[in-house]
Amino acid sequence: MNQTNTQIFYSGKRNNSINQLFNQNENKCPRWTPLSKIKNANKVRKIVSGYNHNCLIWKGINNLEFYQPNNKPKSFTIEKEEIKDIQSGYSTYLILTKSGKVFSLAQNCSYCEVPLSDPESSNYDKIRPVPFFNKKENNRKVDTFAMVGWSNYFVCKDGKLFGNGYNMGRLGDGTSNEAKNLPILIFENVTRVFGGVQGYSFFFTTKNNELATCGANQSGCLGIGNSDNQKSPVKVPNWKAEDILDLQTNDSYSILITKEGKTYGCGRAGYNGFTTDKSTFTEIEELKNKKVVEYFGGTRISLALTNENELFGWGFGSDNHPTDQYGNTRIQKPHKFNLPEIFQNNPSIKLKITCGTQCIYLYPSYNNCLIQDFQKLFESKIFCDSKLSLNENTQIPIHKIVVESRTNLQISTIEDLLNKESFSKQEILLFLKWVYFDEITNADLLKQIFNSLNLSYPPKNTFQKDLHDLFNDEDSKDFTLLIKNDEDKDEDEEEDEYEEILIHKIILLTRSGLFREMFENITEESKSVKDYSGKSIESIEILIKYFYTGKIELTADHDPLLVIEELEDSIEYYQLNENSNILNQLNEIKNKL
Repeated sequence: MNQTNTQIFYSGKRNNSINQLFNQNENKCPRWTPLSKIKNANKVRKIVSGYNHNCLIWKGINNLEFYQPNNKPKSFTIEKEEIKDIQSGYSTYLILTKSGKVFSLAQNCSYCEVPLSDPESSNYDKIRPVPFFNKKENNRKVDTFAMVGWSNYFVCKDGKLFGNGYNMGRLGDGTSNEAKNLPILIFENVTRVFGGVQGYSFFFTTKNNELATCGANQSGCLGIGNSDNQKSPVKVPNWKAEDILDLQTNDSYSILITKEGKTYGCGRAGYNGFTTDKSTFTEIEELKNKKVVEYFGGTRISLALTNENELFGWGFGSDNHPTDQYGNTRIQKPHKFNLPEIFQNNPSIKLKITCGTQCIYLYPSYNNCLIQDFQKLFESKIFCDSKLSLNENTQIPIHKIVVESRTNLQISTIEDLLNKESFSKQEILLFLKWVYFDEITNADLLKQIFNSLNLSYPPKNTFQKDLHDLFNDEDSKDFTLLIKNDEDKDEDEEEDEYEEILIHKIILLTRSGLFREMFENITEESKSVKDYSGKSIESIEILIKYFYTGKIELTADHDPLLVIEELEDSIEYYQLNENSNILNQLNEIKNKL
């Protein structure tokens, strides 16, 4: 395999139909090409694509990059805001910030897709605020949103659902003709809204735990048991809002994913996952034994990723498959496709996928803050406590416990085995990327190094599994966190009493900005540090385990309300990664109480 410095791949050719993305030999489809022009792939949080090869990439807190074929990338920053989500319609991109504001990046659009009073002046030249939501006097803060072909939907924090754009019955106002530049009120008490790149309808969930829909109903794609178009919202029978992970709709079909990973389709045959039309959501047979965790639908395309990093696609394909009424060839039922080689033996990396009218993008999710923290550690080379000495007097700074725990080899043994070969410094650095954050950029090279170290390839353990094992390895813990204990202290006792938690020093340094700052004023010989947070020993123990595993785990012995309250405060106090998922996990625990 040729070495590549990117983990972002695309499939598709500019000016070609999406149905031409695949080789005649199904075992080699789709054709993946590394997208090398995108720099700093590890900072990518989300990619969305609309018309042609155009795509918008969200990087960091508030940075965006827009790519068009044969043009230089355009960079944008939304000042004084933090991005919450980005989405794409046909020729418009919308950006939602955590403060509830909406921004637009658009091309001239005659169908009112841009939620502005003067959309004609837009041409992917600048990010423009959407005054309808951004003005203080409006007090309309958006919580979530969705886009379909030439229409947009916004759920505000008060549960009001607004929509704008081309109508055709999908604005829910009982009409089908008049387009709306500015959003109009559609429904109230809404919790989520779902769309699709080229959908002619939309779905939403309500505070009453119901699923509803509105718009064009070609071949029964609304899932309501008939094919009648709906100009006003109607309930989708037999579905509860709490069961739905994702739902996407396109011009003639809809796909629903449950939180258990089950996949249901309705609408036109060949695109719904079946060989016949379905007017209600029906579980797709070929995916019944799979847990789908990521789905994206494009122009009559469906792509589903499982929890085991398997990619399934249907609705398009090679000439070996039937032709639909439009002359497009398609795979009628889910078919397993290949992944780029660097992902094939690396199930620990969660993948994300997106597609537009003519291109598919596949890329790793870097929202795993555990992986992010150790990637930063590797790149910064701070707090290194050892060196890997190679031939030609080359020394590479490393963190001893990280390297030894991942290889189950002592540093001296690794040096002896590697020095028997002629690996360059750059090749060893690629190996260390696997050590620190599971990145495989050159599978052939990594296999050679594994063979040299007498390790089995592909790797049996993921980074997360090895770190979990490290948590259980009490003998290798080299540091003590002292927690002040006031509960059993008598009033006449002068000295403070502390409870001890053993931990690996590098874990504290990697996972907490607070401890990084503290260690700048502590000698390297120090073997302990005091925690002044005032939090209970139970909460801190849970947090420490989270540092290793990325999971908040409560037992029956814990006071859940106390732990939740203390851990909610821990993100800011301990200066955790901004992508920490602690709050999401705590909210899930709250919902189960």
